[in-house]
Amino acid sequence: MRWFGLSQRIFVGFLALAVSVLVVMGLSLRQFREALDSTEQLADADDFLHAGNELQDDLLKLIQAQEVFDQYLDEQTWRNYFEFSRRLEVLLDKARKTPTFRRSGRELEDLDRSRLEMAGLLANATFTIHPDFTIGAVSPATLQKIKAARSQIHQQIRAVLMRERDSRQEDEALLRAQLSELWQRLWLVFALMLFGGGLFAWYLHRAAMAPLRHLIEVIRHPEETGIPGVATASGAREMRDLIESFNQLTLALRHHQKRLSSMLTWAVSVAHEVRNPLAAIGTAIQVLEGGFPADHPDKPIFREILKEVERVNRIISDLLIFSRPRPLAIEPLRWDDLFEELRILLASALTERQITLEVTIDPAVGTTQGDRDQLHRALLNLLNNALEAIGQGGRIVVRVTAPDPSAVVITVADSGPGIPEADRERVFDPFFSRKTKGTGLGLAIVADIIERHGGSVRVVRDATLPGACFEIHLPRERASATEPPAKEFQP
Repeated sequence: MRWFGLSQRIFVGFLALAVSVLVVMGLSLRQFREALDSTEQLADADDFLHAGNELQDDLLKLIQAQEVFDQYLDEQTWRNYFEFSRRLEVLLDKARKTPTFRRSGRELEDLDRSRLEMAGLLANATFTIHPDFTIGAVSPATLQKIKAARSQIHQQIRAVLMRERDSRQEDEALLRAQLSELWQRLWLVFALMLFGGGLFAWYLHRAAMAPLRHLIEVIRHPEETGIPGVATASGAREMRDLIESFNQLTLALRHHQKRLSSMLTWAVSVAHEVRNPLAAIGTAIQVLEGGFPADHPDKPIFREILKEVERVNRIISDLLIFSRPRPLAIEPLRWDDLFEELRILLASALTERQITLEVTIDPAVGTTQGDRDQLHRALLNLLNNALEAIGQGGRIVVRVTAPDPSAVVITVADSGPGIPEADRERVFDPFFSRKTKGTGLGLAIVADIIERHGGSVRVVRDATLPGACFEIHLPRERASATEPPAKEFQP
């Protein structure tokens, strides 16, 4: 059954439990039906005993009646005998049709013969009409036979009733046993369902929940590099496949991070080696430029060299900032002041390229807790990206809103060509860039700064501009400064 998946095992277990419950329920229903039949039989026995007791009482009344001169039957007594015989016949017919009394068939037949014998004696008796009242004149021999038949019927009814009382007690005991067995089976159904539910919960925990919790623990407690460790594959096939896929992803991330660490370590080492000579080159160019008159034709060459030196210096700064992020210095800041500084800083580039910068700040935003310098760098990187994407002539639109009292949303949209759909998930990866110039660290630095502030940044579509649109979510309050996460590639 090792090759069964979790869903197949659950289905088979549920099917087995359902079949077991149905079998026990079927036996219980059969027992319940037998109990109902026994109840009906007891009801029939009660009816028979009640009617038999009434007949026995009527017969006793007839026995106790005083016949006139011990040889005459008055008309009412005569009629009572015939009514008794009729009721006894009805009772016997009902008993013959009831399965409960079939075991007393011989006694019932003897009782019926005695009834017919007495009825024949009564029917053959002679009558004499007295002037004052009607009586039946019966011969002494016939009267003795009637009395004998009457006594015999009394004894037979008594015997049948006693037998049926004993049978009823047996049926009642059988009914109690059936009800007890029915309750036992119902308890068995309950215990079976309880056991099956517990077994199902235990198996689900062992096959799915325990491996899943183990995987969650591995994810919640990553290694020093920030990447989760390798989880132990266990449980059902689907869970083992999930854990093995997770392990493959983890190993791929480790390999990728190792390569990234090697690249960044090498780049930082080169940056340290290059930065001081680069500063010396910049200083030397400035000295050389100062030795030429303002209208010298070589002046633009010196300015171009200084511009490239500054670009290389920015690349080195990005590498060092990304490899060694400093702790946040949390302080209250106002977004209007921050964007005014950025506008002044980019004023010459905006004018030179004929690009307009539109900043709209919701008055409800107020102040925000954050590291002013690092947020300044993150927004400057986004605005520089927008400037490079637009080229000449265009718009950059910045909106700062407060969708709820605890958050601030900043969107930076431009009228440039935009970011291809396939690249939107990768633009924040270190060293990823579609541009011919740059290191691809600008947006990675933005994401790192925003995430260390407890926020997030993503690429979205703007409703008014066709270019790229970055949306930053930041918490308005920050309890304290936090240390930047350790990176495996720190030199």
